Order: sequence, then C-alpha cells, then structure tokens
Amino acid sequence: MGLSWAHILGDAFSAFNFITKWSHTLAGQAPPKYLHMPNITKPKFLSNFVSDNPISIKRATTVEEYWLAATDSYVATHTFHITSKQLHHLVTTSISTNTNTKTKYFEIISAMIWKCIAQIRGDFGPRVVTICTTNISNRAENEFPTNGSVLSKIETSLPPGESEISELVKLIAEKKKNENHALEKMMEDGEGKDDFIVYGAKLTFVDLEEASFYGVKINGQKPILANCDFRGVGDQGVVLVLPGPEDDNGNNGRMVTISLPGKELDQLKCKLAQEWDIQYCSSLGLC
Repeated sequence: MGLSWAHILGDAFSAFNFITKWSHTLAGQAPPKYLHMPNITKPKFLSNFVSDNPISIKRATTVEEYWLAATDSYVATHTFHITSKQLHHLVTTSISTNTNTKTKYFEIISAMIWKCIAQIRGDFGPRVVTICTTNISNRAENEFPTNGSVLSKIETSLPPGESEISELVKLIAEKKKNENHALEKMMEDGEGKDDFIVYGAKLTFVDLEEASFYGVKINGQKPILANCDFRGVGDQGVVLVLPGPEDDNGNNGRMVTISLPGKELDQLKCKLAQEWDIQYCSSLGLC
C-alpha cells in the first residue's frame, strides 16, 4: 500500500499523519470533526544561526506544468536497514562516552554517510550540505497539513572524507545555519513565480526519525515494513533517515533511503557493507 504526496501540500509528517488517520477511519473510528488551524508566525532566528546566502535550493527546469530536477547523471535509490545492534556498534565506535549531550542516531548516520560519500567523490567531496528537520513537538493532534520543514546548511573547511565521524556529528548537531528566512525572502522577491529543487541541490540529509510509520493499522495489523522516498532528486543526492521495524527484542533500528548517481550508489553499497556490515534492502522486505 502506498501514498503519493505533493510536497507543497505539507511536510512528510503531515503525510504520515494523514495515512495513519485514514487507517483509523477505515477501521471504524470516527474522524475528527474539525482540523486545528495552526497559528503560523514567522520564526525569530538568532543572527549567528541564520544564513543570508541560501544554498539549499536550485532553480527547477519547468516543462509545461511539470517540475524537473536538472541532473547530469542517472539518480538511483536504495534503502539500507541498520539494525539496533549495528546502531549500538556505530555509536560506541564513533562517539565518545564522555560527552554530556545526547546524540541522535540521525546525526551519527548522517555523519557516517557524509564521510563515505566524501571519500567516494575524492577532492570533490561535499564540504557544504543541507540538513532538513521538522519541528513536530508543538503540533496539535488533528492539525491542518502545513509545511514545517526547516532547511539549514552546514559548511566546513575540513575535508569530510578525512574527518572523524564524531567531528562531523558535532557539526551537524551544533553548526546548522537556518536558511528558511532567506529562502522566504527569495520567494517574496520573486513573487512566488519561481520553482526550485531542494532535495539534492546540495547533498541533503532529512531527519524523519520521529515519524510514526507504524501507527497505520489495516484489519488490526501493523505494517511489516514502511519506507519513504522522494522523486525529482538533484544529483548531489538525498539521505532519508527513518524508523525501522521493531525486532524480536522490541528494539527499533533505522531505515536509510539514499538517492545518488548510480555509480556513486554502487560504491556506497560496497563501503557500507565492507566497513560497517550494512546491507541494502530489496523493495519487498529486509535483507
């Protein structure tokens, strides 16, 4: 079962909430009588965390009513399953146990893949990447779909391919520069007439760890496996980090769906398998 969702309608969490509520209605639960309209206000950004020169987007090619991501090569997509045991190994070998801050799996996985892709691209490894997050903590239960995505950029003068994963984790956790304000100003200046590509304009990491994928129930049964991907990705690539299915011990790993130029993706499969024993999954189930 699948859902195709136009991203301009709302962020990914709105889509997940929609399909979950749909399954509840199908099971006989009364749908909500009304949707809560969020009080959308312009966020107040701290100046040192705001970017004035947005790099998270590039202009889209438009053919009639269709948007196209201008790519120089074929972009392929594969999903990798990182088990809870592999997550534990990744954390213990990459992050110091003396740190006082709690590190998210998203940050560790993104750092690992950033380093691998930088090694694959060599001198052309990305030193500027985009981080896409969504603030879902203050959302009402039955909220009208909105796009609450926050786009941030991270720049480093260090070669990511030669950096420690812990160094890249710290960059992702502490050095994000919010670009939403600059992007909104760009849209206003263009009077909303221009179309842009976000995912893959720069190497993009999307945090969907808190998505309630497995809240959907059909005939009382939860999904065995749930996944998500984006279409129209630019050839810099996109990495989605999603919750994985629950294992026999009640622990959740992560699903990581990656879109990259085909040759780079093949090399990434080999690196993840050889260095971290992380295999890619078929479209029908876990490997």
